[in-house]
Amino acid sequence: MSLSEAIWRIGVPLTAVAAVAATAVSVAFLDPPDELRRPRGWQWAWVGLWLMTAGEAAFGNDRWWFERAWKGAVALLVAVAVTVATWRHYRWRKRVRRADDSPPPVTRPPRLDS
Repeated sequence: MSLSEAIWRIGVPLTAVAAVAATAVSVAFLDPPDELRRPRGWQWAWVGLWLMTAGEAAFGNDRWWFERAWKGAVALLVAVAVTVATWRHYRWRKRVRRADDSPPPVTRPPRLDS
């Protein structure tokens, strides 16, 4: 494998994974939890791209092993970032609701004494 081929087959995907990882970590941990961004309109295309990347990583039998590995890493990082951001937003909303002095959520119906 020549140097230029190694750069294109290994260096570029590693750079892409590092860029996606940095972006995912910054979005998941540094954005305020009250500003959870949900896909709207054309942004659902990102969900499709994520599904395609995860599918090619899982079922791309005729792909080179390194390509499958970096696509799987990108899909995993994006899934973890979305999960962390959603979890932070959910915890933040629960804290805000309890700070409003609203009654705690009822988990079971009250007993009837008869």
